Amino acid sequence: MRITLRQLQIFEAVVHTGSVTAAAEMVSISQPAASQALRELEALLGRPLFRRHGKRLQITPQARHLLPQARAVLSQIEQIESMGNEDELSGSLHLAASVSVGNYLLPKQMSLFKQQHPNIRFNLDIGNTQSVIQQLLTGKAEVGFIEGYCQHAELMTQVWLKDELVVFGSTEENRAEDLSWEDLKQASWVMRESGSGTRNILEQATAAKIPQLNVVLSLAHMEAVKQAVIHQMGLGCLSRMAISQELNAGLIRLYKTPLELNRNLLIVTPKNTALTQNAQRFIDLCCAVPVLADI
Repeated sequence: MRITLRQLQIFEAVVHTGSVTAAAEMVSISQPAASQALRELEALLGRPLFRRHGKRLQITPQARHLLPQARAVLSQIEQIESMGNEDELSGSLHLAASVSVGNYLLPKQMSLFKQQHPNIRFNLDIGNTQSVIQQLLTGKAEVGFIEGYCQHAELMTQVWLKDELVVFGSTEENRAEDLSWEDLKQASWVMRESGSGTRNILEQATAAKIPQLNVVLSLAHMEAVKQAVIHQMGLGCLSRMAISQELNAGLIRLYKTPLELNRNLLIVTPKNTALTQNAQRFIDLCCAVPVLADI
């Protein structure tokens, strides 16, 4: 018995969905057929490909080496099926991005890429920096985009863009325009959750002078942070690109501080793993087309 394309399709779909049932629906076959295909593939390779984590299946470390090869094979088949245009790309592209990048930058890049390659299907997962790293390590994402730092031994990074974080508050608050270190120490803060690249940057920038910020509220979503600040629950710190609408509407104001809050936005990919053509071409477009100037 030889490995079949159907087995590779099921394998890749289970990686993405975390479920044999969802994978079967994704490739339009029955759940028993999908389970059988997965068992046959594991038998051919002589190793389990997934382990159960709660209600979801996660790829095993040994099977991670198969994932880029499987995606490359499936991508090549789709390229053969669209040979009428040698430059045309097709198939899927799995991305993961931290919140600011995923909400404010990638939609434009994805739209441009889709205009050039209409047969591409995007899957984009948005979370904090740590969740993006986990998506890459488990093989769910081919390319990650993050704000902050990544020094994982199994991942490599390249600087994509420069970004600026700003400290802001409600226009209803009576504060001086310039905030000192003592002002920052005494202030209440509304922050993103632990694991957020934005929060890590602020805490590192203040650590020498303020070992512990007075965080009164930790929130998983930027919109919630902005609304809490607008309603005078404390100061916030987010990317300038994330608050432009509220700033233009006069709902918030920016403060001058002694903080250095510039940061790099990074493209992150698995180390020692060949990228699919779709992934590499998308990275090339992102690097060639600036986006922050439009925010």
